[in-house]
Amino acid sequence: MGRSLEDLGLWPELSRLPSSVLDLVRNGNRGEYPHRSEAGAAVCTAMFRAGYGVDEVWMVMADPANGISEKFFEEDGERAEAHLELLISEAHEATIIGGW
Repeated sequence: MGRSLEDLGLWPELSRLPSSVLDLVRNGNRGEYPHRSEAGAAVCTAMFRAGYGVDEVWMVMADPANGISEKFFEEDGERAEAHLELLISEAHEATIIGGW
């Protein structure tokens, strides 16, 4: 039987995130933001500000166990990946230049 990424120590430790962001990760947007994409941007930005890398953000945002990934899994394959890539890259860029 295969081991999960978390079992292998390859999953990001999310304890550096504020509890409000952890709640968004686990449960998704429950009305805190007008749109799920805004909630996703908030998670991505918070993760970059806390020192996580692009690969770690991608893992969290595309994990079906996380409520924040709901929008990702509702879209069709390539479109979902393109949307998530754009969201992550915009959050990363904004974090680097001091936006969001």
